[in-house]
Amino acid sequence: MISPTLDTRRLTCFIAVAETLHFRKAAEQLRLAQPALSQQIRKLEEELGCQLLKRDRRRVELTPAGQALLEAGRRALVHLSHAAEAAQRTAREQQSLLRVGFVNPAAFALVPEVLRGLRAEHPEVHLMLREAGSATLLEEVRLGQLDVAFARGPVIAPGVLIDTLRREPLVLVLPSGHRLARKTRVPLEQLADEPFIGFARDTAPSLHDAMMGMCLEAGFSPTFVAEAVEWFTMVSLVAAGLGCAILPESVRTFSREGAVYRAVAGTPRHVDLVIARAPTPPGPALRACLRIVSRMTSVALR
Repeated sequence: MISPTLDTRRLTCFIAVAETLHFRKAAEQLRLAQPALSQQIRKLEEELGCQLLKRDRRRVELTPAGQALLEAGRRALVHLSHAAEAAQRTAREQQSLLRVGFVNPAAFALVPEVLRGLRAEHPEVHLMLREAGSATLLEEVRLGQLDVAFARGPVIAPGVLIDTLRREPLVLVLPSGHRLARKTRVPLEQLADEPFIGFARDTAPSLHDAMMGMCLEAGFSPTFVAEAVEWFTMVSLVAAGLGCAILPESVRTFSREGAVYRAVAGTPRHVDLVIARAPTPPGPALRACLRIVSRMTSVALR
């Protein structure tokens, strides 16, 4: 089945009705005649093949499909607005645009220094920053939505050029009142019966796999009581006493009362910090960024 292409005007009309739940008020807000607004909603429903609104003489209600479109449609219009603003700003100021994605806590480890160097040496470059999980960032690089991304590896992404910048050991995050919190190095097997907080594999596959590998080597499979998307959420949950976590060492730069960071006894596993970009020749802004990254990490980028 071919997905319909949404008309932004009709989507705007629908959102106005969905937010006011009143055709007359929405028509006044949009400065449209009410029959014209109703026609736009009918055409949108025909294009999508589903009913978006339940309406009678007394009230208007959203169907489940309408509620889903309202939430997604709002985000879509915001993204379109940001894209238009970025294009206009870049053209107006004759700046070179560089779209940079990063995964935390890589932002603490390297990205600020790279961006500081780029701003100092190339103030004409306009930066658009995007924070997300590694899988999302790599897909956006592949689709051309990002120029460069700093993500977690090891990872293979078809259609994306990837170089490893550095290897980073994993550390334990424990509640400060934990029985093992006073140890400098904690044997992981002593946490076999503890609850864990982790990343979902689809958002951070390399980090999830490294954590699972560490635990399995220690003789147990971790019991997850919560999954989080953001690392600082995980640290906060640990501080609240919900469980333990395993994160890259750069997370130590984040101080959170109630949580402590401890090394893992023995030989710890590592995760990579990688840089990803399209395999096509880079433009001037990306080329400048790559030179700075190469200088700071001593990695010869392809």
